[in-house]
Amino acid sequence: MSRRPTPATLPNLEDEDETFRESLRPLTSVLPKDRKLEYPVKRMPGRTGAAREIERIEAARGERARYEYVLPKRVAQALAVEAATNGVSATVRLLQILRSSGLPVIPEDLIDLRKLPKR
Repeated sequence: MSRRPTPATLPNLEDEDETFRESLRPLTSVLPKDRKLEYPVKRMPGRTGAAREIERIEAARGERARYEYVLPKRVAQALAVEAATNGVSATVRLLQILRSSGLPVIPEDLIDLRKLPKR
């Protein structure tokens, strides 16, 4: 099977915007009747609500450092197993342990940013 040759340059759709839209008009006959035929508005620059929330959490947390490399492997593995049974990450579980021992862990420290919605 041979590949189709790719064009040397891609067409500039903004220069030929109306020509491009006209070439797509015959396809509207296969769209559902309740579908909007308007073209999407280009996104405006700026932060979404999720990005603003992440920035707020990071500002409340302050600077972060990594300490897990000083933990013995058996302790890190036990921590990971216990965290998995509780349904949290090992980092969150370690922060919970540190908070219960009296260290100043704030609620924003316990939020796993990887699990927040991206949009």
